Amino acid sequence: MALQEQMTLSSLEVWLMATRPKTIILSVAPVLLAGLLVLDGTAPVHWLMLPAILISAASIQIATNLWNDATDASSGLDKASERLGPPRVTSLGLMDVTTVRKAAVGFLLLAALSGLYLVYFGGLPILAIGAIGIVCAFGYSSGPYPISGSPLGEVFVILFFGIMSVMGSVFLLTGEWTSTSFWSGVYIGLPAASVLTVNNHRDRVGDKEGGRRTLAIQLGPRKTKRLYTAMMLISCIGMIHVFNLIHHGTVSLVSLVVTAILAAYALTMPIRKLFLAETPADLNQCLVATSQFQLVWVVAFSAIMLLA
Repeated sequence: MALQEQMTLSSLEVWLMATRPKTIILSVAPVLLAGLLVLDGTAPVHWLMLPAILISAASIQIATNLWNDATDASSGLDKASERLGPPRVTSLGLMDVTTVRKAAVGFLLLAALSGLYLVYFGGLPILAIGAIGIVCAFGYSSGPYPISGSPLGEVFVILFFGIMSVMGSVFLLTGEWTSTSFWSGVYIGLPAASVLTVNNHRDRVGDKEGGRRTLAIQLGPRKTKRLYTAMMLISCIGMIHVFNLIHHGTVSLVSLVVTAILAAYALTMPIRKLFLAETPADLNQCLVATSQFQLVWVVAFSAIMLLA
């Protein structure tokens, strides 16, 4: 970004760039999915929980983005002149590291405040999930063994942005832990993990030079693309499994048709973009498409719930 362009950015635009609003889909989609899952249940639903869950989940996501922005810039891994991904405010000099880190702590406090409301109703299990979320927000890109630089990044995303998010949300809404919410968390977590896979595939050369050991580095480009494709398609097929669990072993024509349409969308949009990508800019487009796919997944699932 040219200096002149930097100077024309308003304070609001800089903060929006820092929080990376498009990634908030990754934290909001699992909560919305949990809301859909409880519609057909027999237990009473505490809908007042939903806004607090959404605020807490989004705040943790934003805090993670801000902390990652500041940490990578201060560590020297994220240089504006060499960055392949979307621009970050600290490496561009638009904000200083201290300010960004303070903002990250502020969003974590917001998550904690809304989390207190959730803990009041959910008890120790929700307290444990919230505490783990806050620790992981810091540990994702900092500490002695940052998760973002390890081969376990995708596993972490599936666990936190998938399984824990959906199961915890369903528990808060209904007071129940269910196998349906577990498997739903797995399938909605796979696209979130795929976002990380694309990101690490794009940055693999610089990450390797910086001492990181991401799964994309370990596997190499060809196997990384295969892994990405497998995660996306398994996520699609998983929709049939979730429907089967909800309706006690039955499979409807609607669920099969919607799943086929979703898989076709995955193949022709994000997956195709990955295999045709030749530049970092192309991979950034794939990154956005992959993030949006998670929301498309939720919309497709809602269609099945309404029509089947």
